[in-house]
Amino acid sequence: MEKVAEYDKLEKIGNELYARSIEGTLDFPAFQRLFGDAQAVCGPDNDAMEMFCPFAKPQGWWDWMIKELQKAPSRRVA
Repeated sequence: MEKVAEYDKLEKIGNELYARSIEGTLDFPAFQRLFGDAQAVCGPDNDAMEMFCPFAKPQGWWDWMIKELQKAPSRRVA
C-alpha cells in the first residue's frame, strides 16, 4: 500500500524552506534537514519532493538531492 502524504506537514516544511530562502538562512544543513523531513512525511517517490528543485541551486545541492532520492527503493513501475 502506498504511503499517503501528510500535506499539512509538507506545507510547514515548504513554508520553512521558502522563508529561509527569502531570509538568506537556507544553508546546506537546513536544506538537508528539511529534505529528510519531507522524505519521512511522503516518501521519495512523491511528486511533492519537487518543491526542493528551485532551492537546490548552490553547487553540489542538486547532486546530493538526486543521490538521496536514488537511495530509497522506488515504488514506480517503468
